[in-house]
Amino acid sequence: MLKQIITALALTLAGCSAAGQEPIAPALAPEAGGWVELAPQPIEIDGRRFEPTCSDAPGAESAFRFWARRGASNRLVVFFDGGGACWDDVTCAVPRLAEHGREGDGFYKAELLPGDDPRTMSGIFDLDNPRNPVRDWSFVFVPYCTGDVHAGSNTQRYTDPDTGETFAIQHRGADNFRIVLEWMRANFDAPEAIAVTGSSAGAYGAVTHYAAIRAAFPTGRALMLGDAGQGVTPGDFIGRRNANWNYQLPASVFGDRDQITAEDDLVARLAAHYPDDRFAQYTTAHDITQVAFYAFMGASNACAAWTERMRADLATRQRSTSNFRAYLANNDTHTILRSRLFYTERSGGTPFAEWMGALLEEDAPANAACRNCARRAARCPY
Repeated sequence: MLKQIITALALTLAGCSAAGQEPIAPALAPEAGGWVELAPQPIEIDGRRFEPTCSDAPGAESAFRFWARRGASNRLVVFFDGGGACWDDVTCAVPRLAEHGREGDGFYKAELLPGDDPRTMSGIFDLDNPRNPVRDWSFVFVPYCTGDVHAGSNTQRYTDPDTGETFAIQHRGADNFRIVLEWMRANFDAPEAIAVTGSSAGAYGAVTHYAAIRAAFPTGRALMLGDAGQGVTPGDFIGRRNANWNYQLPASVFGDRDQITAEDDLVARLAAHYPDDRFAQYTTAHDITQVAFYAFMGASNACAAWTERMRADLATRQRSTSNFRAYLANNDTHTILRSRLFYTERSGGTPFAEWMGALLEEDAPANAACRNCARRAARCPY
């Protein structure tokens, strides 16, 4: 009976974010179990009130939720999901909504969609696959519905170019994760290893929030792995992003965010700040989604220009950053961590699942790159 009382008290305290406040969300049970869907409540952090929300775009459901599971080992994956982005009147007026019936419609995910549930995903979320290197890890799955690559803290008004009507977008991705991180602090204690990762827009979320996660969990080995988020943008996009999203980067690593330019290598700067941690990226040589967004941002001849810039940036990062590794795959597919491709991709010379597994161990694997992948297999429309 005493043990039951102590366990119940521990669970109650774990769900509390601060003295005098209601729990952010229910606590995660201490034993290994399945996925739990959590609806966080508003919370005050450092004197500021944070309210979880999706974009609140016209027609969108604003409720924000996240998922978590307790694994058998004391190791933790923090995964940021992807789903496009919006930054001006045109892109923000074309959201992805559940009522559209197809999750690929629209520039950005404006609300949580049925496919956002990690239980529907393959790749690292296939917890029964013996080739999955994180199958026994705990997970925190951070969905995406704010159009700001998990990095915004702003309410911005836009005008629909077709109707002339104005509307507000809640670019609150960074604020949402502040809430999730407070819950994580209460529910995980000193993991022996952490993997901070994300796909597409979520790859940028991993970069944005790595420092805060590391501050919350400073011990143990740590890896940041970006999946299909190479940071190739036109120079003038940075100003638009900063103004509309109020883009959040940790001052402890990057200083004044107004000094960040398109030429700044955020991953390399993170790696330099955390020399004992490991950083890595995955991309295909002709990622059609990254190419398309490069074109939407105003780049000309985007197909060739994106690949050239990506390869140059990757080569520089590999030469200058000893704790960085990359896997460059053939073809034009987009993302790998959530799909069956995680288990079949081997164009870099080694199976990707095994390559990621090696990243999580003491000795880092070599960089992996496809051979004869400079030429695009099909005609690119951008």
